[in-house]
Amino acid sequence: MGACDGKIKVNFNSFNDVKRHNLLGVFGVAVALLQGWSAPAAESSNSSHGQNALSPNTFKPVISDQFTPVESDQVKLTGLLGKHVAAVPGRLFQGQRETYLNVFEHPTDTNIWQAEHIGKWLESACNTMAYTHDAKLRLLVDQTVDRLIQLQQPDGWLGSYAPEYRFHKYDWKANVDKKYVPFYNGPFYDIWCHYLTMGGLMRYYEVTGSQPALDAVRKIADLIIATFGEGKQDLMLINHDHGFGPGVGIFPFSELYLLTGDGRYRDFANYITTQYGRQGKVPIQMTATSKEGYPFPEWAQIKHCEFELCLAGMCQLYRGTGDPQFFATPQTLYTGYFAPLNATASLHGFKSPPPGMRVPDTYYGFLETCDIVPMIRWYVEMSRITGDSQYLDAVEWNLYNALLSRDLPDGSVWPGLDVPQTNIFHCCYSMLVVGLSYIPNWAYFDTPNGILVNLYESSVLSTRIGDVPVKIEQTTEYPLDGTVKLKIKPERPAQFDLLLRIPKWCQGARVLVNGKRVDGAAPMPGTLFKISRQWKTGNTVELVLDMPGHAVRRDFANHPGHQVMTLERGPLLLAATAKLNPGVNLEAIAPVVAANGILQLEPLSKLKAVNTSTARFRAAASTNVTAGGKAPRPSFVVTPYTYSGVSDKPVPPPKEGVFNVYSEDGVGKDVRVEFPLRLDESPGK
Repeated sequence: MGACDGKIKVNFNSFNDVKRHNLLGVFGVAVALLQGWSAPAAESSNSSHGQNALSPNTFKPVISDQFTPVESDQVKLTGLLGKHVAAVPGRLFQGQRETYLNVFEHPTDTNIWQAEHIGKWLESACNTMAYTHDAKLRLLVDQTVDRLIQLQQPDGWLGSYAPEYRFHKYDWKANVDKKYVPFYNGPFYDIWCHYLTMGGLMRYYEVTGSQPALDAVRKIADLIIATFGEGKQDLMLINHDHGFGPGVGIFPFSELYLLTGDGRYRDFANYITTQYGRQGKVPIQMTATSKEGYPFPEWAQIKHCEFELCLAGMCQLYRGTGDPQFFATPQTLYTGYFAPLNATASLHGFKSPPPGMRVPDTYYGFLETCDIVPMIRWYVEMSRITGDSQYLDAVEWNLYNALLSRDLPDGSVWPGLDVPQTNIFHCCYSMLVVGLSYIPNWAYFDTPNGILVNLYESSVLSTRIGDVPVKIEQTTEYPLDGTVKLKIKPERPAQFDLLLRIPKWCQGARVLVNGKRVDGAAPMPGTLFKISRQWKTGNTVELVLDMPGHAVRRDFANHPGHQVMTLERGPLLLAATAKLNPGVNLEAIAPVVAANGILQLEPLSKLKAVNTSTARFRAAASTNVTAGGKAPRPSFVVTPYTYSGVSDKPVPPPKEGVFNVYSEDGVGKDVRVEFPLRLDESPGK
């Protein structure tokens, strides 16, 4: 599901009748294939920038956006991120669509999640066809939606389960006394799969304006409402991850409310929140006030994909209703749990912390790909509500060090739980593509008075500010180099704000406009630097972010005296691998770090963004001093953790305080991201 404010954002005027999918059909797409397809830049969804004429909905969220993600067709990425995004079409054309549709053609499932994938494929494909203007992909997407609509039952059901196992026909009361058993004989994932199908169809509606697609979503939603609720079936009897699975319904239902303004969908989303905090179910407790820490039950083994979709749904419901309790809960959880974990190498845990929030312990050293994408989308929701750049810093950290690490060059996926997967029915396979396809949306954001540059990446943004078409051309070798150059090109002079994200890790930043330093306060880490002026074609902005190596210290609250550090450079977590350091005992490496945390790193090759996967840096290591004088200081080589490799070896038992990762050389000891703490007052001497 795309971030949405009730307005359709992508304009496909090249297809005359695309406003109504049933008027287009396969013939229209075939004509477009022959004629060639191009889609003009979308108008901004921000009310101050205009509204797309495709939208039939006039519903206005109660809470206005501080930041609104731009649409895919407004951006072209050509740096490291663009390299990963460019690989997405290849993942969509390998028979996945046909395989995912087949389970709908032959609905015989009883307890599995096969039907979740077509919604994720559709969401990824919609983002990609808007980004690439690929007519072949557009044809496949239209055919897919046509077929799903044909397969939908008159009552609204649309899935892969055999008749007696469908969520609206199953005797849920038979499961009242069942404990959590992952694969009991029942429609364990039918409702979950419907949620994801709703998401894919809503994304199609967002980018094409297809009313039949939206009607199909509403039929699903109406069937769910008719089945579950007060006086009906108990939604929480679907024991998918302690009720998190059915609880995810808050996400598509709040999205549907934002799209339609229909209060029935708002009310059902609210009903779902009343199920949170029930004994033995969904360990989220709705609260209108922030608290110290957060009271997770001892038994909670949180599955983060579902957890974070619930939190993102609360944010959407808050935007639609203005009810503070819906935002207080995700805000409390971020402050008490995710913010500390985002400051560590663990990125976030898979297991909930015990009472007392003993952060930043590494709870588990792995992170499922399925968890990363909803987490980033939740952070985007938090940023659009608050205008707080801390959430965008979290997006950057998890994008570079988690999401990209799962995108393997051979087309497989590293799920984070086991060995690399080529099985397209593995849940992480399709979720990775969803995340990669949204990267263009996260690069820039519309603001009430201008544009926010969020991701530093060689790219072009084509947008409108008010009634003025504006193009921004960005050139950089980020994330390896901190120099970012922007060319501002409005069609005519225009007054607007340009906001630059100053990452929290950058202790020194400089901003120049047309070659001159900007007067006023210096850019501060973890803030947004605003330049408000009348812009003309030919104006330039240069942002210089200091990017030395630095060490981040970690202290373990439940292990007094146990201290380690991670090595980072800019937004990248660094790792030492056995392959790059033959003969070096990685377990004994103690990097030489200055008392202020600065780590001296020598680049071993030219720093080109598209070659980040082969970037290497040499770092000094400590050594004993002999009686006869000082011995030469040894060194070791580090590389971005994301590209340190994956392994087909068995996963070892988790070790407390150790961040276990997969590598081509082995697991854990052969790729090291946590090092003994040693601060040197005079590094390099």
